[in-house]
Amino acid sequence: MQLKSFHAIIQAEIEFTREELDQLTKLSEAHYDGRCKAAGQLGGFLYGIKVQLFDQPSVAIQVNWYQLDLLCKIAEAENGFQTLGGVPIPGELGRKLAEIGRQMRTQYERVNDYGIDEEPH
Repeated sequence: MQLKSFHAIIQAEIEFTREELDQLTKLSEAHYDGRCKAAGQLGGFLYGIKVQLFDQPSVAIQVNWYQLDLLCKIAEAENGFQTLGGVPIPGELGRKLAEIGRQMRTQYERVNDYGIDEEPH
């Protein structure tokens, strides 16, 4: 057995307002996908974020790539699943989440520095 490398997992800390979470929850409830529906229900990821709000106007949470991808999928419904050439047209929430995803990907590639084999220092 030989250790080949280490691999870092990136998480993003995102601050959500009550209004954004309410909108995502409504989109989740109406979504065609079972994972998206489950996210907004009791015990779901999105439901858990809303519980953290309590009486605050916003909440900051850490999300991994899978959770962010699920939020992006939920947000697809924001424009009634309108597409352009088969690609969903994102609304405001979808655009914000997609930009966070692009930034996460950049950090992931930076931290994990693929393709360079070096001896450990």
